[in-house]
Amino acid sequence: EDVKKQLRLLQNILSNNPKLPSMKCEKMLALEGYMDSFVNTLIQSSSQQGLMEPNDLLASVRAGLEMALLSLASQAIRFPLPRALMLNAPFISSMDLPINGLVTRSTSSPQGQENYQSSISYSSMKVKVGHRLVSEDVQAIVNAQINIDGNGRLMYVRADANRSWNETSALSFANNLASLYPRIKDNVEFIEEPLEKQCDNSGIWSFSDQLSALERWHEKTGMKYALDESLADLVLESKGKDFKELINTIQNYLQSAKGCAAFVLKPTVLGLEVSMRLSRLAHNDLGIGAVFTSAFESGVGLAYTAFLATVSDANIHKKQVRRYPHGISTFSLLNGDTISPPFESYVTDDGSIKIASLGRAIYGLGLEEMRDYLYSMEEEATELEGIPASSLENDFQAMSSTSDTGREISVQVSLPLPFSDDIARSRFTDLPQQPRWSPWLNSVSYLEKGETEWKLNVRGVEFRWKAVSQIFDSPSKGIMWQSTSGLKNRGRVEFIKVSDESCLMKVKMTIITPRIIALVFQTTGDFVKEFVESKLLKWSLESFRDVVKADLALERGDAELGDALYGAVEGRSNAIEATLSYQGFDNDTK
Repeated sequence: EDVKKQLRLLQNILSNNPKLPSMKCEKMLALEGYMDSFVNTLIQSSSQQGLMEPNDLLASVRAGLEMALLSLASQAIRFPLPRALMLNAPFISSMDLPINGLVTRSTSSPQGQENYQSSISYSSMKVKVGHRLVSEDVQAIVNAQINIDGNGRLMYVRADANRSWNETSALSFANNLASLYPRIKDNVEFIEEPLEKQCDNSGIWSFSDQLSALERWHEKTGMKYALDESLADLVLESKGKDFKELINTIQNYLQSAKGCAAFVLKPTVLGLEVSMRLSRLAHNDLGIGAVFTSAFESGVGLAYTAFLATVSDANIHKKQVRRYPHGISTFSLLNGDTISPPFESYVTDDGSIKIASLGRAIYGLGLEEMRDYLYSMEEEATELEGIPASSLENDFQAMSSTSDTGREISVQVSLPLPFSDDIARSRFTDLPQQPRWSPWLNSVSYLEKGETEWKLNVRGVEFRWKAVSQIFDSPSKGIMWQSTSGLKNRGRVEFIKVSDESCLMKVKMTIITPRIIALVFQTTGDFVKEFVESKLLKWSLESFRDVVKADLALERGDAELGDALYGAVEGRSNAIEATLSYQGFDNDTK
């Protein structure tokens, strides 16, 4: 509720304030302090009305605002965001960003058996520790270091204790690992925040006390640590103060520190600009690493984190500074995503993110693609409107609409079928059979947990998505579905009984058109709507009718009629394929 309230206030500021500050795009993209000043000026322009103060902004709201500002700035200079940010990073050597894997642990798993199986060969694995016995934590590190390819090859590993150990437990972990598995200990990159929060007798925490305790632990164990929550607490303490004071504080305490390997930076917690400035401090002043990591954001938040990490790595001026893989693998824990194709599609088999491709996908991304599209299917359970259920005409009927941007397309179509609603539903819900009457579909296959995977090809571009579906019997027989990843779509097919031997098929579908479709067709959203309505859906429904009629004819022994109907379906399929591959199609659609 607090987030919603602040978003409404921001909307009010942006919509009703005639004195909005002008934005200098190059300075915004430099991430060197201008963004903070701009946001403060923006919020203060409304503070006289008592709406909100700059320091009142919640971390998630500020991060979202900062992402929007970077997106606007990159579009203003007509560069995808990674390239726009790279204008300030002349040392870029690669647009592939290495990331670490993530070991999760289920409470139902046997002791020591972590769930870290993955098709991706990460060079480093992160293991959560501190939530069980020390001996089990040690075993978790050992399990994670054996490469998932089964060849016994050691990989780097890091542990994240989240301040869960007292000094005794932290020492016990390090000593047990060193004595039992000395070879593996050498491959541990660092432990994130191994010690619990250090407070004085009055219960007051201080950065200096925390750092002193961490340095003592390092001296006794020889293991490196990384700062995460301690940095976040220090940033929070410094809120509203000059950023230079924060920098000076960190420098004063860390200049002589020997055990700190890296800063762990969460842009959606610290802020995008603050994270980037801290990474420069780590690399170029302190000579340590900077690891950008996620906090279970959607694909949009993960993309911005990846962009910042790429620029951070490109801004390392000291050769001795180590580049660690970044912690952006939480995409594997998401049930769905807010971008299409999903974030995971930009991750390679060797554990790197294709930043250039991801940047092109995010460039100019609209709210319709970013919003959470995973809704309850019950919302789709209302009767289809606009097309009368009593219609028995042989003609295909349709109505459709598009959003203001033309990206969201909603289509309702209907077609009378000369067979019963029971037959119609049983044939239609055999989902792997869908390509028989929808030749634009390459395949439909069943997955685990009730999901299906769909693949289609348009002008040489393949799209995939996963979906869940639900069969229903009331008020009519049918099926409803929603995508859980990939191409965003949802819909409902209803077979309304007219007689024992006929029914009316109604389809309602909503789709968010991927940006690449507009590029492929070089056309407008109105054309895509017309194409989906009058070509793909019309031909698919008519083909479904004829395929089922042909199947029924062959089942009763009428081979002549069955062959004739299959011939009609084949001709329609050829027309669809020709339309989708015709090289002059672009000119016809302009």
